[in-house]
Amino acid sequence: MTRKTMKVSNITCAQCAKSIETYFNDLPEVDAKVLVTSKKVIFNYEESRYDIDKLADHLRIIGYYPILNSEQQEKAKKKDIIDLILAAILTFPLLWTMFVHLGIQVPVPDLLMNGYVQWAIATPILFFVGRRFFIATYHQIKGKNLGMDALVVLGTSAAYIFSVYTTLTYVPSPHHAMPNLYFETTAVIIFMVLVGNFFENRVKEKTSNALQSLISLGAKEARVRKNGVDTMVPIDDVKPGDTIIVLANEKIGLDGIVISGKSYVDEAMITGEPMPAFREPGSRVIGSTMNTIETLEIKVTAVGSDTVLANIIQTVEDTALIKPKAQRIADKIAALFVPVVVLISIIVFLLWVFVVDGGHEVSHAFGPAIAVLVISCPCALGLATPTSISVGSGIAFKEGILYKGGEFFEIANKISAIAFDKTGTLTKGHPELSDFIGEQSTLQYSASLEKHSNHPIAEAITDAYDQEYLEVSDFQVLLGKGIKGTIQNKTVYVGSLNLVKELNLNAEAYDYETYLHQGKSVFFTIIDQEIVNMIAVADPIKETAKGVITELKRRNITPYMITGDQEITAQYIASELGIEHVFSEVLPHEKALKIAEIQKGGNIVAFVGDGINDAPALKMADVGFAVGSGSDIAIDTSDVTLMTYDLGLVIKAIDLSLATLKNIYLNFFWAFAYNIVMIPLAAIGLLNPSLAGIGMGFSSIMVVLNALSLNLFKFKQIPTEE
Repeated sequence: MTRKTMKVSNITCAQCAKSIETYFNDLPEVDAKVLVTSKKVIFNYEESRYDIDKLADHLRIIGYYPILNSEQQEKAKKKDIIDLILAAILTFPLLWTMFVHLGIQVPVPDLLMNGYVQWAIATPILFFVGRRFFIATYHQIKGKNLGMDALVVLGTSAAYIFSVYTTLTYVPSPHHAMPNLYFETTAVIIFMVLVGNFFENRVKEKTSNALQSLISLGAKEARVRKNGVDTMVPIDDVKPGDTIIVLANEKIGLDGIVISGKSYVDEAMITGEPMPAFREPGSRVIGSTMNTIETLEIKVTAVGSDTVLANIIQTVEDTALIKPKAQRIADKIAALFVPVVVLISIIVFLLWVFVVDGGHEVSHAFGPAIAVLVISCPCALGLATPTSISVGSGIAFKEGILYKGGEFFEIANKISAIAFDKTGTLTKGHPELSDFIGEQSTLQYSASLEKHSNHPIAEAITDAYDQEYLEVSDFQVLLGKGIKGTIQNKTVYVGSLNLVKELNLNAEAYDYETYLHQGKSVFFTIIDQEIVNMIAVADPIKETAKGVITELKRRNITPYMITGDQEITAQYIASELGIEHVFSEVLPHEKALKIAEIQKGGNIVAFVGDGINDAPALKMADVGFAVGSGSDIAIDTSDVTLMTYDLGLVIKAIDLSLATLKNIYLNFFWAFAYNIVMIPLAAIGLLNPSLAGIGMGFSSIMVVLNALSLNLFKFKQIPTEE
């Protein structure tokens, strides 16, 4: 079976996923799984029977728009914008007439009040602009899986049909004014849903391309050595067992083992750790990481889909399919509301035909039956979720929180455990000088020497020094040990404990063990064979981290730490923050397994991370929070993006989502209260259509006003610690 991933422009919710998966389940030798947040479909298919173009054709049949290249993506975007602009232009004049229906005295041209003119304006909105809803509803009915699209079709079609019937049966008379029509309801529902989809699509578009473009992080070519000759060849032509040469400041093209050379390799994009790793003969290296100091000769061990980077991509996609897709509240309601209302309408029609009119006047029965559909028109139901989420998302954006879909609002109140990555999430992600032991004047020698190095440790030391630098000559990098140079005719070293031992010096007076047990890295400055100072460097904890952990525990949400770092460092950071549950030395693909392990205990689990190595865990978690300073793939695979380093945004995102969910439920209360009162009145023929119009308008206005009340929400401030 062949595996391919295809982007689809108009996937908006879990209902879309069910429609697509149900359709392809009925086709032989093909399986489709949908990633809703990333707007992608993963196909596993028999290559002899299908190709990517045929699969795309099948998606188009059921009303979805596959994106096979950037040109198609631009076309799909333009199509959405054209539909939205057309809906806006045609909706405005109909919306103008609504004020008259509501009894508000505003000047409206007589032409617009003509039923046939309104009919002509509403028709392209319903059948051209709204075609996507009809196509989707058709396939939802086939799959016995009604959703939001069915609500839109029911409401718009009922209002349209009733208005057409009223227009055709109206007999002009000086004693009878033109009855109220509902063409504007048809237009407004479609326009509002399109506006909501447009903004949601723009948010997802900004964050959904990372997986497809991730492979471009790798090198395009590799320098292969054969028979003593180095030749640049495309990465796809390199085979396991080949020898590649990687110069300083070049990307390592593929996974392999170092067979010659020593260097520091920046693996932060894969492991998340800020310190470059020392690599020497026998060490393993990962493709797409950066060689920083010296030339390395590497024997290739994995290519193509076997590399670490490719495995991370596949793990992310696979875990996304395991993760349950939350169904939106509106979709759940639609599954019950639509068939119930249609059934009530049919019963009303039959009762009027055979009971009230004794089987004589079908036209009398048609009015109340359609009135039931019009009055139960789910305008307020359709607005209930998107209006609250739009307001909530706008408030969140001002705080630096980006929600990527409505599903998060429905699950945030159930979170019982939150797991955090360490580096770049609980900590700042870059080393800083934390302790200096020795004469302050000797720091000038340390900083002057480190100024010539590009190692992150060097930057930590020079950032903490703001005086004059001394002149350095004979600078050398001692790979895996430190650096060396001559300053004022003195031989100066700054290096690790290994360097101290190699020079046969004793550093016990500096009590370095204490600092090592705190997860810090220690370095010594040696001048003419004498240790003059010790420098401790650490990745500092974020100011709000402890306050966030304390607040989570107060709410009975259990905090966890999952990190690839060594156990000593992980345990020290965890003890400082009050985290009792720690998983250390965890490989990238194992993070997702740890999340699954926590979930097995019956927990709804959130994960907060920032690196490529966090992507599988972000996707496996019930809710994924990506720190916005992190990698594109972490942001792509998350449900919520925190656009600043402030970890307190996790609490704010959860609190705002709870307030938004309560707001949505209150919206549904208004919508249902209206329906419960109005449907029986319509069924027995007592309801004046104009009153129904006023009630419908009032219901929608209450939904909007209630959503706007979210602006009164106040965020809880998390204390900071230096």
